[in-house]
Amino acid sequence: MFSSFRRFKKDHSGAGAVEFALIAPLLGMVMVAAADIAHIAFERSDMLGAVRSGSQYFMAGGTDTDRAKIIIQTSWSSMPDNAVINVNRVCECGGATASCNVLCPDTTVPIAYAVIDLEADIDGIFVNYYNTASDQVRVR
Repeated sequence: MFSSFRRFKKDHSGAGAVEFALIAPLLGMVMVAAADIAHIAFERSDMLGAVRSGSQYFMAGGTDTDRAKIIIQTSWSSMPDNAVINVNRVCECGGATASCNVLCPDTTVPIAYAVIDLEADIDGIFVNYYNTASDQVRVR
């Protein structure tokens, strides 16, 4: 009986397969996590590209906030269903918020900005990531 145990103890022919069986699940998890991180990075990049498209619309002379929303929606190719797009015009007189239709107290035209804010949950396999992106463009 001891002789067969000694012979089994000296036999290392299946050691590689056992080691691989122990490590394979960990390697699989690392690969899936890397793919998840890459997916989140792609979604974030796509979201920033959509903000950039809306900003370029205003920089090219666009004034319609509804049209800017449409441009953002069409350029955001992987837009989640729960995405929120806010496009607003904001005016300032001397650093304070003011009406866009009334001259400033010093009789100058208010400085006008287009403000774009995007919000979305990016769903991954392991992590759900809440993401925001915004930009402010001076239009006048």
